[in-house]
Amino acid sequence: MPPPRRLGKWIALAVAGAAFVLVLVTVIGFFRSPLLAAEASVEIARPPSQVWDFLSNMENVPRWSTEVKNVTKVSDEPKRYRMTGTGGTADVEIITFEPPRRYVSRMAESAMGTSGEWEITVEPVEAGARVTSRMKMRLDNPFLRGMALFLDAARAERATLLELKKHLETRVR
Repeated sequence: MPPPRRLGKWIALAVAGAAFVLVLVTVIGFFRSPLLAAEASVEIARPPSQVWDFLSNMENVPRWSTEVKNVTKVSDEPKRYRMTGTGGTADVEIITFEPPRRYVSRMAESAMGTSGEWEITVEPVEAGARVTSRMKMRLDNPFLRGMALFLDAARAERATLLELKKHLETRVR
């Protein structure tokens, strides 16, 4: 075991290294666009009407998304919800609602400096329904913009849709 003085030096070096990485990521974020966009689709072996009914009810989100723990309806007109999950709490408003095919939601989390819109469409296909998610996000926080370098947004959207697919296809019909 190294003497206590040596251990202290290693701890100081580790802390300095971590601080350097945080500062570097933030500086990189200052030079990146605040806009982030992604699109993903998945086919679900269920009738489009069933997929739409389930998906357009925002209170169902915790049933299929591991990132969302709770959804509470805030108002009916306009449709507003409060979502709590792994990233904190955010208010979501449905800004476009076109049953049985499309809705657009807007989220803003001012404490984190993020906002975004998600357009969800449900289309009939031979195997059932195709769900497409188009995400446009704004990251005002330079640290988050720097961290976005390590995020494949399209892959993340696809992973979320695969959770939905798994839930809907394994549910008792």
